[in-house]
Amino acid sequence: MATNTKQMTIPRGLLLISQLLLAVLVVYLYEIEGSSFLNLFILTAVGFVVNLLIPMNYRLPFFVLLSFSGVLIVFGIMDGAWLVGCGLILICLCHIPVSFAIRVLALVAFGVFLAASRSGWIPSLWSSSVWPILGSMFMFRIVLYMHALKTGQPERGPWATLAYFFLLPNLVFPLFPVVDYNTFRRNYYDRDEAPIYEQGLLWISRGLVHLVLYRLVYHNMLNDPVDVVSLGDLVQFMLGTFLLYLRVSGQFHLVIGLLHLFGFRLPETNHLYYLAHNFTELWRRINIYWKDFMMKVVFYPTYFRIRRYGTTAALSLATIAVFVGTWVLHSYQWFWLRGGFPVTLPDVVFWGILGGMVLIGALKESNPSRKPKTRSVGWNWKLGVQSAATFCLFCFLWSL
Repeated sequence: MATNTKQMTIPRGLLLISQLLLAVLVVYLYEIEGSSFLNLFILTAVGFVVNLLIPMNYRLPFFVLLSFSGVLIVFGIMDGAWLVGCGLILICLCHIPVSFAIRVLALVAFGVFLAASRSGWIPSLWSSSVWPILGSMFMFRIVLYMHALKTGQPERGPWATLAYFFLLPNLVFPLFPVVDYNTFRRNYYDRDEAPIYEQGLLWISRGLVHLVLYRLVYHNMLNDPVDVVSLGDLVQFMLGTFLLYLRVSGQFHLVIGLLHLFGFRLPETNHLYYLAHNFTELWRRINIYWKDFMMKVVFYPTYFRIRRYGTTAALSLATIAVFVGTWVLHSYQWFWLRGGFPVTLPDVVFWGILGGMVLIGALKESNPSRKPKTRSVGWNWKLGVQSAATFCLFCFLWSL
């Protein structure tokens, strides 16, 4: 965890603070993501100023304390105490002095207990609003954390662990990017602090623009499926449905931007996904963190285990495993966020077609006889047509 960064000048710091205050004003005036996010955003702005003033060695503990303060603001004392308590139990189970397999079994056992409580089979001692956040904090990040512990890559520090699980923006965003622990630890203040903050403010502003555009689409463009009576209505419905993803990308940009304000230089979550020229490219751009998560925990282990059967077979089976896993894990995610475990035919069709298209693209790219792409300067009509076709086809898939 690198912390040797150049100190920022006072004028530059004041400029960053003024930009952040303007972002707070936008959130307040447009009521972005409700009052809970506004309160958390104000807390973040105050915390950012304090973070600039305190020594570097105290910044990570301060972020943890700020996150715990956010828990009390959002959930109150009782629900907040239960949220933190359950989280600490899960973290302690990761570090009990037994073999790795036993730790995994202990986590699974406690997870089954929590799942039974989430399903209503066992009465819970906290309100239902705790479940989506508790699930969002641990359902995927604990897998990456245990993977990091197994490989022995991270430095095991309690402040880094607490900061990783109790990420401040996660308190108001149940749908949260799957942050990788090694990246989270490795990129902490690994560069001069001012550029990290500036990048964070840029992504905060981009996230706010996405959320404002989402609101315009939701109120002015989206129509109800029962009102679709013509081809134009159908096109409007499919286009509006896909454009609703602006809310997800907007929230993800906000989340990562806010974390940048405390030195966590995390990578971009979405990158020009509406301009992808094929489905493989779309898969790489639309939710980069999820793609990386599935590559680490599903694709690479599957691929290298069966590579002896040939590259094509290994690539095909590993890709199929990724999309079957994505389908199942999205239902698993839905369970913790909403309390149900949906398995529907449209989901099967969506992930099946998307996985097939990504596999076709991956096999084409792996073809050794395929000529390498030459980067063209200026407009490329072929890529433009491919991007338009990909966009239209994914509009149809997303409407499922």
